[in-house]
Amino acid sequence: MPGRVRPGDTGFPRGRGAAMTGPTMTAAVLHDPGGRHPLRIERVPVPEPAPGEVLVAVEAFGLNNAEILQCRGVMPSPPGSVPGLECVGTVVGQGAGWRSGDRVAALARAGTYAEYVAVPSGACIGIPEELESTAAAALPEAAATAWWNLVHRGRLHPGERVLIHGAAGGVGSMAVQIARALGATVIGTARGAEKSALCEALGCDEVIDYAEADVFGEIRRLAPAGVDIILDNRGAPTVAANIGVLAPLGRLVIIGVAAGTDATVDLGALMAGGVEISSSSLGRLCDEMRAALCREVAAEVLPKVLAHSVRPVLDATFAFDDLAAAHRRFSEPDRVGKVVVTTGISKTDAEQRNQLFA
Repeated sequence: MPGRVRPGDTGFPRGRGAAMTGPTMTAAVLHDPGGRHPLRIERVPVPEPAPGEVLVAVEAFGLNNAEILQCRGVMPSPPGSVPGLECVGTVVGQGAGWRSGDRVAALARAGTYAEYVAVPSGACIGIPEELESTAAAALPEAAATAWWNLVHRGRLHPGERVLIHGAAGGVGSMAVQIARALGATVIGTARGAEKSALCEALGCDEVIDYAEADVFGEIRRLAPAGVDIILDNRGAPTVAANIGVLAPLGRLVIIGVAAGTDATVDLGALMAGGVEISSSSLGRLCDEMRAALCREVAAEVLPKVLAHSVRPVLDATFAFDDLAAAHRRFSEPDRVGKVVVTTGISKTDAEQRNQLFA
C-alpha cells in the first residue's frame, strides 16, 4: 500500500475515512475552513489521472499564501478539498510526454498536500537529479509567477527600472533574480535588516527597509524619472502611491492583496502618465497557457537555477507530520523565501510502486 507517512503529531486531527478499495495515500484534507483545525490528515484514494494527465509521487511540496487563505476560509476550498499548488516528484506510470520514473516539478491547481497528485502533463517541468527536492519544490509557483508578471504582464525590457515590493518573499526573491538576469535595474522593498541584506545579496541595486524609511520618498530620490514596472503584493493601500512613482508608460502589476482589496484609483493620474494597472493570478490561466508558461520556465529559468545564477530562497523545511508547524512558520513575519514540506517518498520508492498503477 502506498504511503510512508505514519500517524504522528501533525498538529492537525486525523480522520478515519470510509472503507476504500484500491491504492490509498496520505493527504491533508480541508474539512473546516476558518475553523481551529481546518485540515485533517487522512487516508484517501490515490487520484486517477484523466486523459492528458500524469500521476506524480510527491517528494516535497511548497507552501503558498493561497493554501493559508483557503484554510482560513478567505478563499474558496480547492477542488477535491486537498490544497497545494506545487510539488516535485516522480512520474508513476506513463503519461502524455512523460515516462515512468521521470522526475518532475509540477504546477498544480490543487492536490499537492498528498503523497500523489494528478496534474496535466503540460504543467510538469523535467527536473534533473542534481537539483535537491527542497529547491525543486520551491520553484514552480514562484518562478512561474515572477516570469509571467515580469515578462508577460510587465513586458520587461533590458535597462528598465523595476520596483519589487516584498522582495524577500518567495515570489519577490525569485522576481529580483529574474529581473536582474533580464537586464533590469531593481529596487526592492523589505522589512528589517536581515531581509534587506538578503535582497542585496540576490541582486537588488537598491533596497528600501520600509520599517525605517519613507518608501515612496526614497523611490523618488533613487529614481527621479520614475520606475517602469512595479510588482506589488500589498494591494489597496499602496495603489495610489505606486501610480505616483511610475515613469510615463509605466506598468503596475498587482500580484497580491495582502493588505486589502478596496482601492480608490485616480483615473486622471493614470491618463496623465499613460500608465496602466494589471493584475494576475496563475489559477485563472487555461491549461494551454499554463503549459506554455511551464515550457518558458523550463527553458529560461531552470537553466539559471542549475547554473547557480538564480536560486529558490528556502526559509525552512518540515516533514509532513509537522504540516501545522509549517503553516505557522509560513505566517510568521520574519519568514524569508519559501517553506517546503517533504513527504518521505523518494524516487526509488516511487519506481518500486509503479506496478500498482500500471
